[in-house]
Amino acid sequence: MSTDLTRAIADVRQAEAQAAQIAQILAVVQAAQAAQAAPAAPAACSCSHHAPARRSGGKTAAVVAAGAAGVCVLTGMFLAIALAAVAVGVSATVLYLLWREIRKGK
Repeated sequence: MSTDLTRAIADVRQAEAQAAQIAQILAVVQAAQAAQAAPAAPAACSCSHHAPARRSGGKTAAVVAAGAAGVCVLTGMFLAIALAAVAVGVSATVLYLLWREIRKGK
């Protein structure tokens, strides 16, 4: 049981580290995008049927990275809650068994 708990703790820590790395990558991508100047719109454009603006690859990568970071954080939270539930269950069982043995001894 202790190896399962140790593995779960290691998995949670690894998920947190991955989430931190993804957040750093996202910050670098956003800083790079902010550094690029937006192209100036033509002042005297008479055409009325422009193509709709498309999302850039950087924004798509940032959205994917944010989604992955969110999934990592939620997975870490789920594992932490599951670990706490297992710990409470094991503690309650051991406490009950000890209590029963103490009452038998009297």
